Amino acid sequence: MANIDFLKSLRKYFKLILYFFFCSVAVFGQEAEAIFDWTYEQELPNSLGLNGAFIGVHNGVLIFAGGTNFPDKPVWEGGTKQWYDKIYVAEKNGTTLNWVSEPLDSLPKPLANGVALSTPNGLLCIGGDNSKGIYQEVFLIRWNSTERKIEFESLPSLPIPLANMGASVVDDVVYLVGGQQQKGQEATANFLSFSLKGSLTKKPYTWEVLDAFPGKSRIQPVVVGQNNGKQNCLYVFSGLHYNPKAQTPYEMLGDVYEFNPHSQVWTQKQNVPNNNTPGVENGYIAAAPSIQLGDAHILIFGGAGGVNQNLFQRGKYLKQIKNLVLEDNIQHALLNSLQQQDKTLVAATSFSKTIWAYHTITDTWSKKGELPNAAPVVTSAVDWNGALFIPGGEVRPGVRTNKVLKATLKPTKTAFGPLNYITLVAYLFITIALGRYFSKRNKTTKDYFLGGGRIPWWAAGLSIYATMLSAITYISQPALAYAFDWQAYLGYFTILLIAPIVITFYLPFFRQINITSVYEYLEERFNVTVRLFGSISFVLFQLVRMGIVVYLPALALATAVGMNIYTAIIFMGIFAILYTYMGGIEAVIWTDVIQVVVLVLGLIAGLLFIGLEIGDVGYIFQTAYDDGKLKLIDFRWSITEVVTWSLFLGSFALNFAPYTTDQAVVQRYMTTTNEAQARKSIWLNAIISIPAGLLIFTMGTFLYVYFKTHPQFLNVGMQNDSIFPLFITNHLPPGIAGLVIAGIYSASMSSLDSSMHSVSTVVTVDFYKRFNTSYTEKKGLQLAKRVTVFVGALGTIIACVMAAFPVQSLFFFFQEVVGLFGSAIAGIFILGIFLPLANWKGTLVGALLSVVVLALVKYNTAINFYIYPLIAIPVCVFGGVLFSKLFPLKRKK
Repeated sequence: MANIDFLKSLRKYFKLILYFFFCSVAVFGQEAEAIFDWTYEQELPNSLGLNGAFIGVHNGVLIFAGGTNFPDKPVWEGGTKQWYDKIYVAEKNGTTLNWVSEPLDSLPKPLANGVALSTPNGLLCIGGDNSKGIYQEVFLIRWNSTERKIEFESLPSLPIPLANMGASVVDDVVYLVGGQQQKGQEATANFLSFSLKGSLTKKPYTWEVLDAFPGKSRIQPVVVGQNNGKQNCLYVFSGLHYNPKAQTPYEMLGDVYEFNPHSQVWTQKQNVPNNNTPGVENGYIAAAPSIQLGDAHILIFGGAGGVNQNLFQRGKYLKQIKNLVLEDNIQHALLNSLQQQDKTLVAATSFSKTIWAYHTITDTWSKKGELPNAAPVVTSAVDWNGALFIPGGEVRPGVRTNKVLKATLKPTKTAFGPLNYITLVAYLFITIALGRYFSKRNKTTKDYFLGGGRIPWWAAGLSIYATMLSAITYISQPALAYAFDWQAYLGYFTILLIAPIVITFYLPFFRQINITSVYEYLEERFNVTVRLFGSISFVLFQLVRMGIVVYLPALALATAVGMNIYTAIIFMGIFAILYTYMGGIEAVIWTDVIQVVVLVLGLIAGLLFIGLEIGDVGYIFQTAYDDGKLKLIDFRWSITEVVTWSLFLGSFALNFAPYTTDQAVVQRYMTTTNEAQARKSIWLNAIISIPAGLLIFTMGTFLYVYFKTHPQFLNVGMQNDSIFPLFITNHLPPGIAGLVIAGIYSASMSSLDSSMHSVSTVVTVDFYKRFNTSYTEKKGLQLAKRVTVFVGALGTIIACVMAAFPVQSLFFFFQEVVGLFGSAIAGIFILGIFLPLANWKGTLVGALLSVVVLALVKYNTAINFYIYPLIAIPVCVFGGVLFSKLFPLKRKK
């Protein structure tokens, strides 16, 4: 009868899952492949249009200041350029763009062809020119939304006058490249920096003249800041080399350079691709609007030197005209003919309409459509509330436009397919069925929290591995190997060093005093205050952790199935809450076992597919090696960059805290029958981590070569952490994709259920049971289940917040969180177990001191996060010993 009831329950949950899943896909399915949807917004108030203006966004408005045009007649007919000082401000009214009509302040003088950068403090305007010369002024334009007016703030001037340069911001520092110092003079190779924020060595708004740009001198380069997978860098594209004394004054440039502010090194990258322009080797994108998008893409819209660009030929006409004018006996007929040919050439010239996407990690280019109609140059692209705006600009030499282009990225359509749905739904069906099955065994809190001691050692060991693995590892570490290198793989070997320490010193303590919550030991050793400090710190850490491990697989679901990411987050949270609420620790552990198997099979399937697709595994590893993606050891000494010494020691300290003090992990090896079984579970987890980590990092390497070979497959604007889900959904065969997505769910649920259940344990045992004199097993079990639901819901909400404010790398972010929250607790347990001298007052002061010191380190230095626990744990231990001596108390047994 029991088996019949169990099968009926399975059928019921299977129907519910199918209904929910297919309804979600129907409602939240997304559109076709990522392309730009272009529209024209309300035109600029200047009917002729302007180029070279200062353009940016501040305080919810679009600012357009200054600029130039030819108001009387075109340049090829001898028109005279005019500069303007007008400032226009546009507000959004729903989806409509409205220009503010009331009178606004003007620029201090007519000005154009400087650079403008949107900053939180205002639109930063630097340099520029007008008919009288080139200037050094630097100022902020602010929009006062309360009084609806423009405000100015003068800042330190440029060291030299400069116009027609390129600029971008990297880590709160503005970098300027190229430009002209005087009208009619040769382009320069100037390289300047301007600090927007103060530091220990610099005041805010400080100019510095840096070593010259290594390429040819240039004007109108495209300059953009973006991350290269390791750190934020500066990228310089194209431009025009101008030398009035040369036979051909203008030379279009197609080279690309990367500047690493950390190492102060320039690296030449892949040139701009040839856009089918006859007679030229590279493409040219000078003066093009550009923008960074996502974690590693730079978008460049058109540019001078495109398909119909005739300026390559113009130099010979200008030179011949100049030579004729200088002759004593001017050949007027020839001069008129050459001048007419030059006018015809200029009038017929247009600019490239190609939209290029440059990917900084793979150093590759791909076309992403074209601009509509005439393509503007000498203007800016700005991100305003998630939409891209390109106002004004020059559409042919001397011809301006007053149109405002708006672009939005359409989301990607994915075809997950029925076979993938069947695979994924079958997996989810099994997890709910397990929760339902084990719910019948939960008679007491010991059953719910410790599984009644019925868990075999191998299942506990796999569960420990699944808990520590999480979606952070399963998604972020392949992304780390893809974007960075293999250095983080060394961290897996520290688990082999930690295992004997845990088995020898920690496990006996926890088993002998027969605890449910690991923080019960802290009261036995110190007092209830230290116990509560440990419990509260753990709960706060787990709430942040839950947000991360829900967000990542929801991102995978949104990418793979086409579901809205917030719906995916809620969907994930509901499933994990449901089976954890019903089945307790037994359901958690046995689903973990299944999840580890699915995870490994998913990785193997992905590796096999890429190997077969590329057809040469040797080529994959050779390419990765040549590009520095297989780097495992970095012997440099650095406290700001991730290098081997800090990574290995830091990984040891980061892993030491959860393996010795984390309720979610310790609770696993308390579920076994005896201490010997627990020892086996700890060793199993340590041993399988090494080959599993090898699979994970190999997956990242394979992904790097796959997308370097096929850059067109990358979604513009994607986050690096989406690279594995993107590959899964778009390139794996039907059925296999469903299996790997199930693997992502596996990694996530194994951590989410652990966090919910362990927090439920801590709240029930360390707070409710400890302080409630009327506690009973029945009340404790009821509270534990309620807390499971509440904590799961709260973690889901935190994940939604993370989706709204994504971070660069969730793996590194998680390591920071571990360093900040886990180090003080690790120090407390070291004091308690190894140092009899330590008392509760000294221990508590030492823990608080470590938190304060670590906060100061994080927010006032550039020290990398792997060093955080190497600072915080010793501070806690030494501080605890020192203050225990200063405040001696009677020792507890």
